Amino acid sequence: METEFHMSKLFGSFLADGDAGNRFRFCEVESALGMGNVVVFDFEGVTNMTDSFSNACFGNLFADHPEADNGLNIHFKNCSPVVKMFLQRAIGVGRSRRQHA
Repeated sequence: METEFHMSKLFGSFLADGDAGNRFRFCEVESALGMGNVVVFDFEGVTNMTDSFSNACFGNLFADHPEADNGLNIHFKNCSPVVKMFLQRAIGVGRSRRQHA
């Protein structure tokens, strides 16, 4: 099964609040992954993001889920170059945290 999150519908065009990103990851994303779903993040309509949001949501996600590295259960779509940059940095931070834990 697949769970798709439309990020602009949930947070607007600017993903800025790290606390909201962490709550979303913990309450919504972890629940979907726990049910064995493939999780898709759709960034259509998102024009910008902060390090706070991306690290809290996606950095923590990749720190806690090494299996996410295989790309089978987490997907990203409709990412602008700005969104891609924030995602790449956050995922790198998460992987680094996992390796140093």
